[in-house]
Amino acid sequence: MRLERDVISRLAYVAFAAMLVAAMPMLVSAGTSGPSPIPPPPNWQLSTTVTTLCRGIENSVPIKVTNPGADNMTSLQLGLVASRNIYTVGNGTVTTSTVPANGSVTIDLPIYVSLNTSNLVSAGVTVNYNYLTLYSDSEERNVSFSVETCPSPLQVKTNQVITSGEIENITLNLTDVANTTLSDISLQMSIPSTDAAILTTQPTDISSLAPGSSTTVSLRTFVFSSASQTFPLNVSAQFYESSKPVQILDTFPTLSTGTINMTASSITFSPTTLTPGSIFSVSFILTDTGTAGASAVTVTPLPPSGISVYGSNSVFVGDMSTDSQEPVTVTLEASPTASGSYVVPMVVSYINSIRQKINTTIDVPIAFSTALPSNALVGNGTHTYVSGNSATGYRVYSRSGSDLPVVIVAIIVVVAILAALYMKRRAVAERMKKWHTGRK
Repeated sequence: MRLERDVISRLAYVAFAAMLVAAMPMLVSAGTSGPSPIPPPPNWQLSTTVTTLCRGIENSVPIKVTNPGADNMTSLQLGLVASRNIYTVGNGTVTTSTVPANGSVTIDLPIYVSLNTSNLVSAGVTVNYNYLTLYSDSEERNVSFSVETCPSPLQVKTNQVITSGEIENITLNLTDVANTTLSDISLQMSIPSTDAAILTTQPTDISSLAPGSSTTVSLRTFVFSSASQTFPLNVSAQFYESSKPVQILDTFPTLSTGTINMTASSITFSPTTLTPGSIFSVSFILTDTGTAGASAVTVTPLPPSGISVYGSNSVFVGDMSTDSQEPVTVTLEASPTASGSYVVPMVVSYINSIRQKINTTIDVPIAFSTALPSNALVGNGTHTYVSGNSATGYRVYSRSGSDLPVVIVAIIVVVAILAALYMKRRAVAERMKKWHTGRK
């Protein structure tokens, strides 16, 4: 019995070992069955020949995809990872068909760079494609660019001096300096709110500009009297160059000067009655009624024909502040033929706060007396004799001395003449009497 049990145990062990040996192929087969492993994607490369992008425009960047592998890359699609300062226009992707094995394809990717982008930017380019028919892959590669401000196809110019305290028309001159038509131009201007207020409705739209053509846009602006002497004038424009969007921003340093308004009041003459051939002075009070002072103020008379400057050609007044008053006196000489009314321009020259030399004119009316003066005007021991008339002109003579000797001499001369005439007449009467007596 014991022997039988040993034999049975050995047989059972052999049977179990045989079962294990029989099952080994199945276990090995089960370990290697199931889906095949995914083949690796091609080791492709991405590059570009562009190293610099322009601010404010859509840049066309050629992206080259090189496939060094043995299989084609199909359904290739490029895109840009958008950021605040760099992005694509439209749907943001560009698609091509195939990058052949051991070949390459170049695709133009439109990249727009905003105006406030820094001088260096890194852009993420996404690449999606299929390979080996059944497999796909998506990767992102970074490309770095330098950024600069490039010449604009739209040239903007403006007058850069405006007067504070007044409504000013700021004129913008726009010129298409490109070889293509610029369309859908939208123009907008900004000034610091502490210096001025823009009165023109914005933005201003222009349909198109042909190559080489120009146009002007006027913007009404009120510049505060308290405006800074220099402040920025910002002009932004958005437009299309062909189908490519462009945005520009120009900043013009603008000079602001206050209003200087020179006026003359209290005009007087010395002597008060002006006569032809006389020397006389014109006096007045010069006042700056504007909002800013002036320096190196000078008054220069420009008299018309018949009147000339006597002495210095100009009067230096000096610096004048707002609402200040300065007396001015100029001396003139009238020709003997001067008569009637004249207007004498007084040119007031000065330098404003931005060192500009400005000239303004004040007209002073002058009238000469046309009545014939007395031939003997006596006073203070001076005798003035006037000959001529208003048609031929007056000639003035004068001498000094006492009035009494002249009167006495005149009386003596008259008496002597009358006595001589009386004596002569009496002698003639005596001769006539003797002649009549002799005849009888």
